[in-house]
Amino acid sequence: MLKEIVKAVLEKTPYRIVRDRGANRFQAIDAALNNMRDRGYQPRVVIDGGAHLGLFSFETKKIFPAAAFHLVEPQPSCIEPLRALCAKEGFVLHECALSDRVGQLGMSLADGPNTGVHVEISRNDAVTLVRATTLDALFGNIVGIEDRALLKLDLQGYELHALRGGAMLLSSIEIILTEVSFFSQAYEPSILELLAFLDEKGFLLYDVAALAGRTRDNRLRQGDLIFARKGTRLLEDGNWA
Repeated sequence: MLKEIVKAVLEKTPYRIVRDRGANRFQAIDAALNNMRDRGYQPRVVIDGGAHLGLFSFETKKIFPAAAFHLVEPQPSCIEPLRALCAKEGFVLHECALSDRVGQLGMSLADGPNTGVHVEISRNDAVTLVRATTLDALFGNIVGIEDRALLKLDLQGYELHALRGGAMLLSSIEIILTEVSFFSQAYEPSILELLAFLDEKGFLLYDVAALAGRTRDNRLRQGDLIFARKGTRLLEDGNWA
C-alpha cells in the first residue's frame, strides 16, 4: 500500500526513483580543483585535451577565471558548438587530435558529438581521418613554468600517446588531470605504465578526482587521476593530519 502511495505522489512531481547500481562511484573533479585553488593554485593556462563540447572548460573557468583556456578537439560534429562557445567565453580552439606525432589519425564515427569517439588503429570504412598534432607543436613554445599550467586529457585511452608528444611542454606543466583505464580494451596504457611515465617526467599522484564502474557488475573500469609536478607548492604539506 505504501509503495502505491509513494508512486502516486511521485507521478505528480518531476522526480523518479531508480535503482542505484553504483556505476558512478563518485565524480569530484570540481571539488578537487576547488581544493587546489583554496591551497593557492592559480594556473594562468588551462589546456583541455579532448574538449568534446567544452563543459570542462566552461565549468573550470568559474574556478580559475583569470586563466587562458585552450580547447583541443578533433570531432567534426563538435566543432561548430565549440566555435560558438570559444567566441563567447574567449577560449582558443584547436581543431585537431593529440598524438605522439604530427599527421593524421582515424577516429571512430558517430552521428553527433559523442564522448565515446576514439582513435581507431586499424583503418577501415568506419573511421574518419582527422588532423593530428602534438602537445609540443601546439604549446611547447607558448607555455612556461611561470604559467603553472593545468593539462586535462580525456582521450578515450590515447592519453599516453598524447603525453609522449609533449616532452618539452611537460617541463612547464604543474598539474595533469587525466582519464585512466583499469583494464585494457585496445591501446590504453596500464595505470602502472602511466605512473612510471609520469614519475620519470617528474610528477607524483596527487588526488583521485573520479571513479566509475561498469553498469552490469560495478567492476571499476575508469577514473580521473590528478598528478602534480614535484616541487609544486601543493606538495609542500606532507603531514598526515
